[in-house]
Amino acid sequence: MVALSSLSSQSEVKLQVITLLADRKPCKTLAIDLLAPQRFIQPDAIPLLSLPETLDLQQGVLLFGAAPVWLYAYLIERCCQAPWVATYDLRSQSAVVTCSRTSEYTPGDTIPIELNQVAQPAILIGGPPKSGKSVFSHALQRHLVQRQPHLKTHIYRANWDGEGNHTYETENPHLVERLRRENNFKLHHQPESDAKIQKFFRARSQEAEKIRRVIDLTLIDVGGIPDPVKLPVIEQCTHYIVISCDFNKIQ
Repeated sequence: MVALSSLSSQSEVKLQVITLLADRKPCKTLAIDLLAPQRFIQPDAIPLLSLPETLDLQQGVLLFGAAPVWLYAYLIERCCQAPWVATYDLRSQSAVVTCSRTSEYTPGDTIPIELNQVAQPAILIGGPPKSGKSVFSHALQRHLVQRQPHLKTHIYRANWDGEGNHTYETENPHLVERLRRENNFKLHHQPESDAKIQKFFRARSQEAEKIRRVIDLTLIDVGGIPDPVKLPVIEQCTHYIVISCDFNKIQ
């Protein structure tokens, strides 16, 4: 990561121009920083938002940082005059091109990003099914955001149960259940399930390693059923927290 170029600050969002190495070349990057991470940003923050004057739209633009999808969509539209716009994908440590006005890239192309950071700690959140792991990990992450707002934290759900942060942030239980049901892949019920499950957890391990190079502290949820096939993900964790109301189940 290269030095700061300029910044534009609003009440809830700070847009900062930095330079990252994209495919080994300097790339102007619009870094998004939510100034009040302990509460959810609201869409009425958009009228107060302006792009930094030093953001050069004659070059490709990379959007970088944790922010709602709707905010990313707004910024992509604001930057669409640039030759191309891409968004950073934490799991693959690459930029995904979302729109392009040049033959160099087409939407969907990926551009490798070099961050050159040492992998940071990761905590495995474990325990038997229905023990409250996901609820705990979400509560822990929110607590860390409130107590340590400058600490970059991330919950990585390395399983296929269809749950996510939205599960605990929405007040619509019917929507939660529908999203969980539609996104529960149930690999163990599919043909050639053993090979698919091994491939799944190897891929999650690789993603976890890349996330640790960007995030200060990663919380990793691997589901509640112990299985040696999960070892690649577990080996990415530097610490662990096991939750259960039955002491015998955590031995």
